[in-house]
Amino acid sequence: MTHPPSARSWRRRAGCLAALALGLLALAPWQAQAQATLTEAQAKAGFILNFARYVEWPATAFVSREAPVVACLLERDALVGALGALEGRLVQGRPLKVRRSFTADDTHGCHVVFIGEADERRIVPVLRSLAGQPVLTIGDAERFVDLGGAIGLVLGDERLQFDVNRGALEQAQLKASASLLKLARSVQ
Repeated sequence: MTHPPSARSWRRRAGCLAALALGLLALAPWQAQAQATLTEAQAKAGFILNFARYVEWPATAFVSREAPVVACLLERDALVGALGALEGRLVQGRPLKVRRSFTADDTHGCHVVFIGEADERRIVPVLRSLAGQPVLTIGDAERFVDLGGAIGLVLGDERLQFDVNRGALEQAQLKASASLLKLARSVQ
């Protein structure tokens, strides 16, 4: 049985969304009492981990084959704790290491840098300091991708969504999977 292209693409997209949703649910740190919903920080942490899983770095970005993927956060404490709970999870065969950073200088050696909306005044200077380096930049400020960030988390329709800046990914020598690009709310 054949389906029109639109039905095939809808099914593929629905399958990808279901896989991402299941992946995010699997990331929730379960305690004695199961939580019905994720906190915003846990959801953002899950997105950050999954973004890293669907982006490819050049081999030169790592000092060795065993080196971890280092995620640095210029963010408030809630997200640091939520992503810290995911430390050690595998990202393309490498363990995730989480580090809190306070300045652009503290991001040396990072593969992922998250800049929180509370730090919007730092976005442009941090992005300038990382220009041309193989670093995935993620932020949750409203205009993050417009300012040159690679992936911007946005709250839309009462759920987290994301925008992708393909130019920023290319400048950073990173390659996003087709699946990630299809799930984006917009790709610039």
